[in-house]
Amino acid sequence: MRTGPLSADDALLARLTAPPDLREGTEALAYWRGRRQRLPWYRVMARREATRMAVVWERRVRAALVRQRGLPTEVRIHAARLIAGIWLGRSLRRVSVVVGVTVMVLVVLAPALLLLDLLGHVL
Repeated sequence: MRTGPLSADDALLARLTAPPDLREGTEALAYWRGRRQRLPWYRVMARREATRMAVVWERRVRAALVRQRGLPTEVRIHAARLIAGIWLGRSLRRVSVVVGVTVMVLVVLAPALLLLDLLGHVL
């Protein structure tokens, strides 16, 4: 039994869900990341939109990086560096938050623990 050609809707859905060309994807990702950095702090909704779009394009670039074959090496390296930079930035932010929270807990808890120790020895 033969299957017929894809309907117009199926073809459109396949084209829309396919990863973009890697060059176009990296340009779009760089644009949205740059837009978020350029926007002033009081443009909250625009910054959120830029953040959401950067996440969407990051996923699409990752998919294109894996699926597309025959691309020049410099295009692949540029895309990989862009994705690695995003990942590294997120990792550094997470580590800095963990270290900051740990330091704050120690700064708050250390005097309280010392006071309890002194009271324990006095009583």
